[in-house]
Amino acid sequence: MTFKNHLLRFLSRAASPSLPSVTELIPRRILAVSTTALGDTLWTMPALNALRRCFPDAYLAALTSKIGMQIFDNNPWTDALYLLQSPLSLWHHLRGQFDTIVLFHASQRFVLPLCASLGASRLVGTSNLNKGLDDLFTTSLPPLHEHEIDRRLALVKLIGGSPTPSPLSFFLRPEEKKIFKGRWVALHPGAKDSYKCWPLQHFAAVGNALQQSLSCRILITGGATELPLMQSLSRLIPGSHLLDHTLSLREFAATLDAIDLFISSDTGPFHLACALNTPAIGIYAPTDPILCGPYLCPTAAVCSKPRSCRPCLRRKCRLPFCLLQISPNQVIQQALQLLEAHSSP
Repeated sequence: MTFKNHLLRFLSRAASPSLPSVTELIPRRILAVSTTALGDTLWTMPALNALRRCFPDAYLAALTSKIGMQIFDNNPWTDALYLLQSPLSLWHHLRGQFDTIVLFHASQRFVLPLCASLGASRLVGTSNLNKGLDDLFTTSLPPLHEHEIDRRLALVKLIGGSPTPSPLSFFLRPEEKKIFKGRWVALHPGAKDSYKCWPLQHFAAVGNALQQSLSCRILITGGATELPLMQSLSRLIPGSHLLDHTLSLREFAATLDAIDLFISSDTGPFHLACALNTPAIGIYAPTDPILCGPYLCPTAAVCSKPRSCRPCLRRKCRLPFCLLQISPNQVIQQALQLLEAHSSP
């Protein structure tokens, strides 16, 4: 790892163009970087909103992943979107184009060195999250015990903005929207990390109870890798419907926009439902909703319990006792309250 970092530092500094130092306090050309998965990228939306509001005359672009391209698509704040692909191709295209780069989140090791090689006078981010490459920042902030959205907003403040918190957002086009007849409740049993997954039998108990008491339809959602889990849950809830697992993210978002309630563990689709103002319940135990729960979202609720193990075993956990503390009845009651509060007249 040390050799890799030394090599990346050398390449980033050798490749950086020689540009005059920018002494202006107000950024003129900003590159916002968020190249991770669904939830992490959605958490960048309030920061993009803040960048546009704080610097209305600046050129604002975003560098993001394939998922991020679908999340940022049709947003009203950015002037351009760039897909994270070949570092050399990106370097040729982006070098010398920006005076300020804000690294909100990146899990790929080469992203920070790439940003450092583009010649920006200011490169900011959060320290201790960058695999030992923090020295490539011109300025950084320490990680604090705060929501991930607030961490991103603090970076906007670091470059001279006065950000105002705002909720998550996702911008569907009118032609993308769907209409479902009747009342639909979606259950999303999967998550990227298995230790975050509420037991399948608990999801089934919730689905069967809501289907019986509300005469609603149960939709089971998930991606391609989650299809076996979806099918297992479907067998436990007679009459349930499986969502097409091959839908694009934007098609999936249009589905979440059309349903009446979404229930899941702590996973990206929960935050997508929040961004669409779809009533949603997030089931949290190994993760902390203070750090990664719903943000300024009156249509969302959390069912949570504290961690059972100290320290948390996280990915090594084979039986998340903390999640077992959350009963189906607790989620059912929360679901009924949300549906009553947010049902269409």
